[in-house]
Amino acid sequence: MSPTDHPLEITLEFSCRKDGFAWKRKTYLVKTASGELDSVSLSWSKFRSDLESLRSAMPGSAVVERLGRRLRKLIRPTGWAQDEAVITDAIRVGRPVHLTVRADNADEIFNLPWEMLQLRGGGSIGTLSGCLVQYECGSSVPRDPLPHPTGRILFAYSKAGGSWVPYEAHLEVIQEACQLSGLHFDPTEDVLYGVTRKTLSEKLTAETDRPITVLHLLCHGSRLDDSEGSAYGLALDPVDALETEPDVVDATRLRAMLFASPRNALRFVMLFSCQGGDSGTPAHSVESVARMFHRQGVPAVIASRLPLSCPGSTVLAQALYQSLLVNKENLRTALSVARKRLLAEERSFDWISLQFYARAKDEAALFPFSEPPLRSKAAATMPDLMLIRHEAYSRAHGMPTAEDAPALFANRHVRPLITFDQASALSERRWENLAPEVARLASRDGVLRRAFDERDTDILYFGFPYVSFAVLAGYLAKTRPVHVIDYDRARGRFAWNQVVKDPAPLLKVECVSKKRGSAARVRLSLSAKVQSQACEAVLSASDVRLDLHFMLEDPSRGIVNRESQLMEYAHDIREAIDKHLAGNSEFKSVHVFAAVPVSIAFHLGRALAATGLPECFVYNYDAQDTPAYKWRLSLQAASTGRPAITVFPL
Repeated sequence: MSPTDHPLEITLEFSCRKDGFAWKRKTYLVKTASGELDSVSLSWSKFRSDLESLRSAMPGSAVVERLGRRLRKLIRPTGWAQDEAVITDAIRVGRPVHLTVRADNADEIFNLPWEMLQLRGGGSIGTLSGCLVQYECGSSVPRDPLPHPTGRILFAYSKAGGSWVPYEAHLEVIQEACQLSGLHFDPTEDVLYGVTRKTLSEKLTAETDRPITVLHLLCHGSRLDDSEGSAYGLALDPVDALETEPDVVDATRLRAMLFASPRNALRFVMLFSCQGGDSGTPAHSVESVARMFHRQGVPAVIASRLPLSCPGSTVLAQALYQSLLVNKENLRTALSVARKRLLAEERSFDWISLQFYARAKDEAALFPFSEPPLRSKAAATMPDLMLIRHEAYSRAHGMPTAEDAPALFANRHVRPLITFDQASALSERRWENLAPEVARLASRDGVLRRAFDERDTDILYFGFPYVSFAVLAGYLAKTRPVHVIDYDRARGRFAWNQVVKDPAPLLKVECVSKKRGSAARVRLSLSAKVQSQACEAVLSASDVRLDLHFMLEDPSRGIVNRESQLMEYAHDIREAIDKHLAGNSEFKSVHVFAAVPVSIAFHLGRALAATGLPECFVYNYDAQDTPAYKWRLSLQAASTGRPAITVFPL
């Protein structure tokens, strides 16, 4: 198994005061994978109508889109931007991603369909190949797992509460998969026809040499209303054969029946019923059936939070058994295959309704019929970390360590430091050396491009380059994942602040357009205010058709101090450039005037590397020069080996 096969584990952990639930605004603390703890405010009233729409058989794509955007907006104030960037990089190289949603005193969070969470670009994370969204709730139930999985399946079904369930099709799927895989399955012993609460309890709690490890339960779901709102249970056959009404069993009764003893062999539960997952009123005292099984220690539980169609349930069963038993794949792959088949073959919304309960980093849960594959020591480690120190504006002393970026350095082999020194040639503003130094920086055989071209490594870029040089470095990196870290002047180190939890200052975007001119001017006022008068000394105002200005209310040096803040700003900058500049034939050139830290400059270069942009010039500012923007660099010219520097006369 290569490092790219080792899953990227990302967690979103919600907590709040235990003060009950109401359809109104509520504040939560959110802990992301970066370890940062941030506060978010969730207006439940805005989610209510869409969550209720999900209960219908065909909620519509508009509901999915709205919920996806609202979930993204909800966690935007947290360190999610940093996590999302890592997720995007992992998806790009084919690395699996596990997103685990946890809650402490906040069970209502499980009612939010996190599979619909929109990533940058608009795709729902739960629909992407290789991405697994799982839910985890706390459990104090002691587990006494079997030393080796036996893989005995119990198929239990009931038609109560409805006219029909596709039990024959499900039974055929199980028998065929067991026959192909060699797993013993006896229809006389391993099937409960017309299951009741009594027969289910007796079967699962019986002492036997063949303990049941997998429960396949097919039945109708049934809504239960009370003073708290609504919850959902399972419609089973009545114990008394003379009764005609279904026996609706909720999670509370199932828990009492099935988990009276801590000894339980169940490893995997599949609930083929409507609303077996988290639906109904959020944080209802009666939890969902799926969450109950998980809280009682079952490692893996699959259910549907929406109405589940009968044809869709059969497709789901086929995909799960084919992947898990026949192809010997894990549940991440099985669920991905199931979603794709449901989307392609069924008109229903079964593809987005699947909810999976499992604990973070519990690899055994993903292999309910076998032991997880052995990992070599090399496979469990992260790729090598390559450090590149870029010096041009001045020399940089020291380099980041595990103390400065713990998550980045964890389980890494750190290669010897690479220093790209341009300060020697450019000190004392020797602009005659600019052209050869830019050519050296952008050379296809140079240090930087060779590093960017190397596969299976991670890169950390830092130092004191000119802003235009850092923009060029990002431009050359294009979509290659690169970590960037800024200099913390208060600590005298290249480090991100691990302590600050206050919300980052809002990055404002102003766009002013005119009907004349052919140039787009981009100003970034983060470290200092970029004055339009200074820009006009080298770029005539009459040439500017559009002025795109990114600004902070109180710009200052060192204001970008967290990686999550960097990634959020980088995302906003890229979106604005894509919206206002990319593909617009009115612009013949783009002119960048940036007062930004190195990290923002690098990500700005990546944004400018997008296709559909005309020639981009980055201007260098120095108050000692006349004009203050003494020279500029053409990104396209530099990257293709053409003359790229223009020095302006006095």
